[in-house]
Amino acid sequence: MAGLFVRLAPVLNVRDLEAERVFYERLGLPVTYQGEEYPDFIAFGVGDMEFGVQQSPVRNDPPSVLTWQIVVTDIDAMLKVCRGVGLPCEVEHNNPAPGWSYRRIVLETPSGYRLVLEGPNEAQTSRAG
Repeated sequence: MAGLFVRLAPVLNVRDLEAERVFYERLGLPVTYQGEEYPDFIAFGVGDMEFGVQQSPVRNDPPSVLTWQIVVTDIDAMLKVCRGVGLPCEVEHNNPAPGWSYRRIVLETPSGYRLVLEGPNEAQTSRAG
């Protein structure tokens, strides 16, 4: 059965479609689809990662529903992007176990979702260097 699944492509219900578009484009995620067929939907993606946002027909409470986490290859470069485009964010330092240390950038999307950008294990990279 597991071979039937090929990728995850979540769709978030949002309050303001255009504000979400601007937010994700500022992070550097390109639009992969926006068209007349589905005027209340926009898809973003790079490589094997793709997700969509759609105008919510009802008011929802994003922070209680989902923490949206995206793994990045370079947390310092991503922090520079966030600060360079003026996105308010905070950095968390996490050391859950010996040999496992990473940082996360925490942001809030225009619709109120908590977006976490998680960096690589820094304990491994510091041992290698």
